[in-house]
Amino acid sequence: MLALAFTLGLAACSGESSEALVDKARQRLDGGDQKAAIIQLKSALQADGHNAEARFRLGQLYLETGDFVGAEKELIRAREAGYDVNTLNPSLAKAFIGQGEYKRVLDDLPQPVAGSPNEVQMLVARARAQLGVGDNEAARNSLKQAMDITPDNVEVRLALAQLALADGDAVQAGEQIDHALRIDSKDRDSWLFKGDFLRSTGQNSDAARAYEAALKVDPAHAGARLALASIAILENRLADARRDVDSVLKASRNDLQARYTLAMIDFREGKNEAARDQLATVLKSAPDYPPAVLLAGSVEYALGNMRTAESHLNKAVKASPRNLYALRLLATAQLRQGRPDDAARTLAGVPGDLNDAGFQMVAGEIAMARKDFAKAAEHFEKAVQINPDSAAIRTELGLARDAMGDRRAMADLQAAVGMEGGRHRAEMVIILSQLKQKKFDAALASIDALDKKQGATPLSWNYRGAAQLGKQEGARARESFSQALKLDPTFFPAAANLAQLHLNDRQPAAARRLFEAILKAEPGHLSAMLALAELSLREKDEKGYVSWLEKASKAHPQALPPRVAMARHLLAKGEKNKALAVAREAVNANPDHPEALNLLGSIQMNMGDRDGAIQTFTTMAKKANQPDAYLRLAMAQFADKRLGDTRASLQRALQREPGHLQSLDALLRLELTEGKPEPALKLARQIQALQPNAPLGFDREGDVHLSQKRYGQAIKAYEQSLAKGSGSSGFLKLFRAMNLAGETKAAEQKLAAWFKQHPGDLVLHGLAADHFMATGRNQEAIAQYQAIVRIAPDTVVALNNLAHLYHQEKDGRALAMAQQAIKLAPDNPAVQDTAGWILVEKGQVAQGLALLR
Repeated sequence: MLALAFTLGLAACSGESSEALVDKARQRLDGGDQKAAIIQLKSALQADGHNAEARFRLGQLYLETGDFVGAEKELIRAREAGYDVNTLNPSLAKAFIGQGEYKRVLDDLPQPVAGSPNEVQMLVARARAQLGVGDNEAARNSLKQAMDITPDNVEVRLALAQLALADGDAVQAGEQIDHALRIDSKDRDSWLFKGDFLRSTGQNSDAARAYEAALKVDPAHAGARLALASIAILENRLADARRDVDSVLKASRNDLQARYTLAMIDFREGKNEAARDQLATVLKSAPDYPPAVLLAGSVEYALGNMRTAESHLNKAVKASPRNLYALRLLATAQLRQGRPDDAARTLAGVPGDLNDAGFQMVAGEIAMARKDFAKAAEHFEKAVQINPDSAAIRTELGLARDAMGDRRAMADLQAAVGMEGGRHRAEMVIILSQLKQKKFDAALASIDALDKKQGATPLSWNYRGAAQLGKQEGARARESFSQALKLDPTFFPAAANLAQLHLNDRQPAAARRLFEAILKAEPGHLSAMLALAELSLREKDEKGYVSWLEKASKAHPQALPPRVAMARHLLAKGEKNKALAVAREAVNANPDHPEALNLLGSIQMNMGDRDGAIQTFTTMAKKANQPDAYLRLAMAQFADKRLGDTRASLQRALQREPGHLQSLDALLRLELTEGKPEPALKLARQIQALQPNAPLGFDREGDVHLSQKRYGQAIKAYEQSLAKGSGSSGFLKLFRAMNLAGETKAAEQKLAAWFKQHPGDLVLHGLAADHFMATGRNQEAIAQYQAIVRIAPDTVVALNNLAHLYHQEKDGRALAMAQQAIKLAPDNPAVQDTAGWILVEKGQVAQGLALLR
């Protein structure tokens, strides 16, 4: 850098004119010294920044070296300085195409003028841009015009080869390239195109020879050198690839393609942070360069940054909608964030029978996440047919079949064990399956067998402890969890399991020491800090709880769990403004995270700031683009009586997931609110079709009929709901409908039968008590309230109503019951009223009036 600055400084002080320096640059270029030519042109521009010729020639040199961003900048400045646009536009078009900005060629540059010197060049440029946006027919028309003017033009022939490739005609593409080389056997771009063509068909050795031929014509050509590096990457000759890239960077330190290729090498070597740093340089100058955007998505995915990966991959898919790798990785990133429906939409345009094992694997994982195990197995079976020797695929097939209860599952997993060498995932899955099925001895045998293969690990000791716990062997389980922590003092699952054993033995101090030991080994361990916070809360140490949450937030400024916990704690204490401040901190640290936005919106709703909540949930819905986010927005809009907006948000949720039950249910309730029972009934039937064995759809059908006073149909629907498991809430609705239909005796018989089956059902005891009280059957109401008090002695409503009924029945227990209620709820007006009148009527007027006032 110092040498360059010194050279430029001498040029500026030498007294040479800008024009003379341009001439020197031309001489350097004629001698093949591009780097010196660039220095001379920069010197010329330092002497006269408005020298259009210098700008144009510098732009041309940047094009030659593959610096398309720099070329665009200099060519536009040349145009502003008055350089002839007819000469300049073909070069500017190449700069745009080099960056993948095809629409700029078509929208920003004029159409070719018939008979102009650059007509053929511009027709070729437009054809390449039209191919870039997928308009093959327009490209064909442009090239036909060019062929009519000059059939033996190298650029035209190469563009025809590109068109043939877009048409899927590799033979014609090869013929056009060979025709171009017959026109000029030393045309560098023809050799480069041939190399690219051969590489795309897997003929890497022949492609390398083509690139070497291009380098004989132009030894300094960075593109050819980087193409050789790309072939070396494909063949896993990463050291050779790095040498080729280093030679390019030595000549041009800021070459973006070289930086991109270096990032690819780093990525292949597992150096993901280094790859991300290289890509940052590339994307700063060319933020929409498709290969770099796609690689950035891959790197962020490898680093576990799924939201950032998704952002890059969305751009990559937008730029190349048919790129199967980008689609697969985007879907997987969405799946890893718990959004299987978004992942399914991403792959919706890909044929389900595609002969690609990777696609079938992702499609299978999506089906697994949606609990469509039969569909998952179907995809994994296709993947196995394509790649029968893959342990990973066989393992996933085993998991899908296991979820279906298919007896072939264990055979699949055992087959995977025999295939997978050192990874042992199938064996882990078998162990987990055995633990889940409570086959603890079998699990222990599998763990012992795995340890013989790979040696004991913290995970295997943890699984061993879980199996021993299942066998009620607490002492052995403790020892296993302790062994896991000896191997890895920061292995949190084992610490959590051992801590739970200490808590079961009422030894919270021992549990606390486990998490403190993790923090000693790894200061700032988030899970350990949160565990210590929970222990403080368990011990009713509010100060300690808050302190640990604050420490966790400070150590992990972007972590949501400590801030969510703090906000909820403050809200529960009634400190709403403080809770709001914490929620805003969470959003500031994670402006795109749905959970942070959901926290803020929920607190705003709790504080009555509906406008603020709606604004927050709107942002959340736009960022997340998930049905749950639009549902949260709809609920806020409904609370604010914005019924039209509510409907629009629910429709957006259902566009993204037509079977989203909560949104269907909310829309049904909206229809009832707006007095539209028939659309509501259709929605209830739709819910029934989606979940025929669940109570929800039948319960909602009953609600619709009840709203229209169709009591008989309501009773029938509620009975179906109850039969499918709606429980106390479902029985309550059925009881109410029967009473409204005049079937009181039958309703009470059902109630008596329910109590025999569910003697401790507080909800139904309360329903029965209220029913008998409302119908003047005080003794029966008293019996129900007494049952409630026996089960839950501190139920204020039951105590108060029981006191009232005792008083009406002249039962001497009335005052004692009223005083018990007052003790629990001294500020409750209903309780004060009951106790006050009892005292007044007992002659304790002053005490009674004090309560009544």
